[in-house]
Amino acid sequence: MTDQDLKPYLAAAAANLTYNAPLGRERAADLIRRLAPTGASWRALDLGCGSGELLLRLCATHGIAGDGVESDADAVARARLRATELGVADRVTFHSVNAATWDRPADLVVNIGAGHIWGDTTQALAALHRLTLPGGRLLFAGGFYQATPSDRVRETFGELPDLSGLTRLTVDAGFRPLHVAVSTLAEWDDFESDWRAGIEHLRTPGARAFADQRRDEYLDGYRDVLGFGWLVLTPA
Repeated sequence: MTDQDLKPYLAAAAANLTYNAPLGRERAADLIRRLAPTGASWRALDLGCGSGELLLRLCATHGIAGDGVESDADAVARARLRATELGVADRVTFHSVNAATWDRPADLVVNIGAGHIWGDTTQALAALHRLTLPGGRLLFAGGFYQATPSDRVRETFGELPDLSGLTRLTVDAGFRPLHVAVSTLAEWDDFESDWRAGIEHLRTPGARAFADQRRDEYLDGYRDVLGFGWLVLTPA
């Protein structure tokens, strides 16, 4: 399948999710609490924000302004609509551009599962360090192996560190970890199920075949092997 072939499936999957990551309601609330601003003028920045739900809830909860940066124009349109629904459209702006080109630092920076924007994790953390103001916070979330992957899984997701290795990469990039946690298996199961359900809503043979493929890849491959880490960091 080409990227163009995949586009309607990926859009349908994303539209059925609150967060396009294995992130449950309780963890989201906990992260928002941990990311509370320590200054009255703090501004948030979400790079690779998708439909922007976490950014919007951060800004709504803490009464701050922010920017969401996302290259997918459809996701940006959903984010702007959601901002209006939450009553924060006057202080949260979404930009339909490549996040790798963004050069304005912020106090509170978010990057969830989108480190690939800059290349590998090391390159992503270097860029994010430049974009996180002194005394600020970075929420960085990404994949790691919590068990030895099969050749098939390694071919799909590439070379990833374990959780300890991922954390060391953040320290090497100039951050101090304030909180390190991982998605639970229940969060993964809910995410994968809801992701596939969005595709099932298309009700076409091609969509069902794609959903079947994803289900098999997850249940027979990376379930309980691929982890997802949530790291709250501050510049050293």
